[in-house]
Amino acid sequence: MIIPAEELAPETLDGIVREWLMRQGEDWGLVEGGLDDAIPLARARVLKGDLVILWSETEETLNILPRDEVRRSDQKEAWEDQTGSGTHEHDRDQSGDA
Repeated sequence: MIIPAEELAPETLDGIVREWLMRQGEDWGLVEGGLDDAIPLARARVLKGDLVILWSETEETLNILPRDEVRRSDQKEAWEDQTGSGTHEHDRDQSGDA
């Protein structure tokens, strides 16, 4: 499930972004510098919609992914499989039924 960033309290959003960046290690891909420099840039990308906050009910975890990855059908299907939601239209398409 996508969590709308604009509905989160600023402190909560910063905490989610900080934890996500820490899991990324030094390879933040956002800025050369420290964690404190990367947080506002990542927060801005989340609020802009370039990065999306995802909640997995089955795993009870939050993750942040680039919007493009969420839109790609293989990522979306993998996410739906993991969370148990959505349909499996790709199964029908691969069997020749349209």
